[in-house]
Amino acid sequence: MTIRGSREIADVCTAFLAALIAGLSLMVPIDFAWTSRSSVARLGLLAFSLPQAIAAGALIAIVTAVLATALGGQSLRWGVALGGAALLFVNHLLGRHAVLGTSLATLNFLDSIAGGLVFGGSGAAVLARSRIENRYSPSALAWLLGAIAGVALGEFVPAAQSRLIDQHFPQNWPALDSPPLWLITLALLVIGWRFLREPGTHAAEPYSIDLPIVPIIAGALMIGVSLLCSSVLARHGDSVRVVAIVTAVTVVTALLAAFLLPGRDGSQVLLAVALAGVGSAVLTTGIPGWSVVPLMLLVAAGLLAGTRWPAVRIAAVGLLGLAAFSVLEVAAGHPAPLTGLGHALLALLAGYSFGAVTPRYGSTRVLGIAMIYMPSPVLALRDYTRRGHCLLGDPGRPCGITDFASFAPGWMAAALAAGCAAGLWALLRRRPQGDPAR
Repeated sequence: MTIRGSREIADVCTAFLAALIAGLSLMVPIDFAWTSRSSVARLGLLAFSLPQAIAAGALIAIVTAVLATALGGQSLRWGVALGGAALLFVNHLLGRHAVLGTSLATLNFLDSIAGGLVFGGSGAAVLARSRIENRYSPSALAWLLGAIAGVALGEFVPAAQSRLIDQHFPQNWPALDSPPLWLITLALLVIGWRFLREPGTHAAEPYSIDLPIVPIIAGALMIGVSLLCSSVLARHGDSVRVVAIVTAVTVVTALLAAFLLPGRDGSQVLLAVALAGVGSAVLTTGIPGWSVVPLMLLVAAGLLAGTRWPAVRIAAVGLLGLAAFSVLEVAAGHPAPLTGLGHALLALLAGYSFGAVTPRYGSTRVLGIAMIYMPSPVLALRDYTRRGHCLLGDPGRPCGITDFASFAPGWMAAALAAGCAAGLWALLRRRPQGDPAR
């Protein structure tokens, strides 16, 4: 193996690990061995502030990617990612040895901020040459795979103690501690190695007067509306009128954000919003650990297929079909084979949706990834339909929204996917094929 080949493999591993720890820091609430002994008020504040923490981390990722792309070279981008990884390491190291009573919400916000810095810095670094080469590099594909893997691993819940009597003792409840400290340490080392090896010799992306501010406006708009719509549905999910208004507002906001971005970059946002909605209707909580690797292989296959045969219209139609499939799952009683098939199709479409789009600027891809981490209004509606069911469950199982008792989330996901598909058609029609961004 040549030195160049070894460096390419190392770059791929670095990009994957950076995106993975960043995604887990956003997706999973911070949790240590002493967390279960915290007061109810502190645990409640952690749960209440989780959507805001995810939103803060997502916005920081977008702002970081935009500024690192516009103002500096590779050294600045990897330096920001290294700083975020260092903050993540310190936060988890101190959190492990924190005294009982430490604010979990504060630690979780620090986790999200650090994850946003890693996301934005590493994303800007590995996606920087996309406009010059007009294709995804292996490092960019690895970064996308790691980012999507963060969502899947975030749904993995370790098994609790097998004996029911053990459940009455909080010290026997499993602590997630995700991302684990050993993984953060490994990512910190490889990102630091990448920062020291690459002083920054690559050319900057093409200058655009819209670049420094437009993706930030689009990202802030989408994140703010998603957070607001989710909070509204969490309280008024029983109103058909509210569900219809929230769906329309989400689609219109996604369309507005898409048209704000240059060229056809907005197609990434439209597909990401549709994917987040469909995924919220299909993906179960607490997926088994053995299924994570096969799902990641399907995501990788989707990424490769998207880069080889890009067709954003097919991706939009596929997401609409999967939303309809989620409705059929509920009608069929949600048997295990259909659940597994839904997860497999979701993994393939997630990879294909990001592989088929080649935005002009790396910051747009970071914006698209950020949208799949934001709580979708579909998830809020799905949570509302499960209200009051948690106390009836097995005390040895985590309280989750896993039985899909209502058709409403699937229909809302279908409406979101249809609206985003119509917006995508309008965007592609309005923006000429000869635009530098495909």
